[in-house]
Amino acid sequence: MFTFMIGAALLVTATGTHAASRYAPLLASTAGQDTLRSLALWEDQRVTGDGALFVYLTEGSPLVQVRAAEVIGRLQDPADAPRLIPFIPSKNRPLAREAIFALGQLGNKEAVAPLIKARTGAVPDDVRVVAEALGKLGGEDAINTLTDMLRDFAAGVRAEAALALARCKDPGAANALLLSIYDPDVNVARNAIYSLEKQDILPRTCSAVAEFLENGDAGVRAAAAHTLGVLKCVETSDALVHCLNDEDTGVVVNSCFALGQMNAKHAVDPLGHVLESHKSPHARAAAAMALEQLADKGARDALMQGLMDPSVMVRIHSIRAMAVAGGTKSEMFIDQVRGDGNRLVRAEAIECYGRAGLGKRAKELTKIAQDDKDPMMRVAAIHSLAQFKDASIPPQLVPMLLDPDFTVAGAAAEAMGTLKYGAAVPRLVDAYYMAGEREFVDVELATLGALADLNAVEVDSVFVQAVSHPDVRVRTLASETLVKMGKTPPAMQTPRQFAEANFDRSRKKALGPPLGIRHAVIKADKGDVQIELYGDDAIQTVTHFIDWTQKGFYKKLTTHRVEPNFVVQGGDPRGDGNGDAGITLPGEVCQRRYDTAGYVGIADSGMDTGSCQWFITLSPTPRLSGRYTIIGKVTKGMENVWKIDQGDTFDMKMLD
Repeated sequence: MFTFMIGAALLVTATGTHAASRYAPLLASTAGQDTLRSLALWEDQRVTGDGALFVYLTEGSPLVQVRAAEVIGRLQDPADAPRLIPFIPSKNRPLAREAIFALGQLGNKEAVAPLIKARTGAVPDDVRVVAEALGKLGGEDAINTLTDMLRDFAAGVRAEAALALARCKDPGAANALLLSIYDPDVNVARNAIYSLEKQDILPRTCSAVAEFLENGDAGVRAAAAHTLGVLKCVETSDALVHCLNDEDTGVVVNSCFALGQMNAKHAVDPLGHVLESHKSPHARAAAAMALEQLADKGARDALMQGLMDPSVMVRIHSIRAMAVAGGTKSEMFIDQVRGDGNRLVRAEAIECYGRAGLGKRAKELTKIAQDDKDPMMRVAAIHSLAQFKDASIPPQLVPMLLDPDFTVAGAAAEAMGTLKYGAAVPRLVDAYYMAGEREFVDVELATLGALADLNAVEVDSVFVQAVSHPDVRVRTLASETLVKMGKTPPAMQTPRQFAEANFDRSRKKALGPPLGIRHAVIKADKGDVQIELYGDDAIQTVTHFIDWTQKGFYKKLTTHRVEPNFVVQGGDPRGDGNGDAGITLPGEVCQRRYDTAGYVGIADSGMDTGSCQWFITLSPTPRLSGRYTIIGKVTKGMENVWKIDQGDTFDMKMLD
């Protein structure tokens, strides 16, 4: 029997801080529960239920129609666009907005004209969704409409149009955005500045954006600094050096980034000062990252200080920068960091032997790669060895292609491609066919990638067979490689065709019902972080997240990744960024967006590969919207999120 994991009765009667599900009317009846079960099953397996999904879209209750449109958007089959287009003008406005959002996700340009038409007479909230969809679809008509929206009376529409144009590179869009950066609404200005970094640079772009380095809004200043870096506006480097003294950490981080992108050698001392003295580890780490880009020996003293920084994140980036800047002369510093008390730092030090060109340590690195008990150290050693042009190294790595740890085997495969070791082809083929476990798909991808790098046309049959692999990433890589080899690949099933052919009709899989708003707390080393969970928007992901939390899965796990002013990420049982909870979850992208700091999302390594690893954004991150599942948002303790360091431990507890 196909069952929900959690009883529906609790959801209908919940009170207090546990908000009832918006699907409560459906959960209140057996027929409604059955409908939700069916929609959950089809969404999970990426099928249409032999077309029944489309029947729900056209004949279901208003609430069922909205949910059906959401499912169609998540299936992401462009061929479904004609089924959604008729609902753009629906009087059921939640359905219309869901259909519009889904059309943007599907990527079928047939929707452009109906979406443009829908703008006429629509309320601003609806026009914003239209703008987002047009940005995803692109094309001349969409760009012209978005450019016109930049003059809309509603600031929200102008802001959304500016953001949507980030997806559309066009000279006309760039000119319009240059005007919009002067919009009186701060959100419009910030989004326009952000979008300019995606456009080709115009003669007045750099000088115009540089004006906003002194804007009164910190978000605008940070966006300006980042855009100037992406566009490599070297003439603004002096102004960016001045911004290193900004009171806002986000501005300092983005200014560091920009100076690194510009290779601004004169900024070495100011960046060193940030590394040595700034109060925020995010700023100090960003300074070290910039110094790595500059690769200037003059940064040595500051980087020495960074190696002793209390923050793991800062020490990691400092040793990386030291290895690049100092080359072989950084050996003693790398040796010193090898004794660091944090596993992440030690692994980084091992990899830095390769970055520094210390080929004389190859024998020691080979022993680590072969014998160390920690897979993270073995992988780091392999990555380091792959940077040496030493003919004796590849044969010693070949046996690792069949290593029982998938990260080691994958790293060894990548090394074969990097080192162009053609003699490894037979063992790479063996590794591909022996990688049968679910988590070993990374090995399959790595081995196929290495065979592609080696142009191993003699084993093209491997790629032919891989075109029918269950993982779309493997299928796509195999097909593309055959084309590069001058071969005609077999017809590859679309994701829809593959899913329908493998649809499990037994209905035995237990899936969760909508949960409404739930609340949890991250018990971090630096203080509690409370989050609300969107149990109606990411139903299955939140269900599993709650289940893992209640079973103690997250206890004493670490935050293995912290990116300055970007994200804090944790929840990997391996602690190296490669682990999961034994299952992968289909993506549940919704209309919520990463438009402010504090959103909680699910990390993945490709579409529909998320699991237990979560992240919290530290700033607006629009490039993540529509791609990564949002499961919640921080409601209290955001100041503690900023204190979280790489390697910190945490636990997760449910509050209701």
